[in-house]
Amino acid sequence: MKTYYNIYIKPKEGINLAEVEKKMNLSLDWFRYDTSCYVVYSSSDVNKWFERLRPLVDPKGRLFISEIDIHNRNGFMTRDFWDWLKKER
Repeated sequence: MKTYYNIYIKPKEGINLAEVEKKMNLSLDWFRYDTSCYVVYSSSDVNKWFERLRPLVDPKGRLFISEIDIHNRNGFMTRDFWDWLKKER
């Protein structure tokens, strides 16, 4: 099942943005909306994402992954973000 996830990732020391985004590219689509925050559209489950990202954070990094319902939403974000959420998938 295809699902949206909110992912917060603070990599361990020595891991750069390109390495994180290489993992995000394993999703069907993604959007980085803040330094460490992503919305990911994926057919993989939470546990698969955890296993993919764990090597980038363990030890001493931070990682939080949560399924989100993008249909129940409101807020102040950039136009690019809202356009990304509204894309036909």
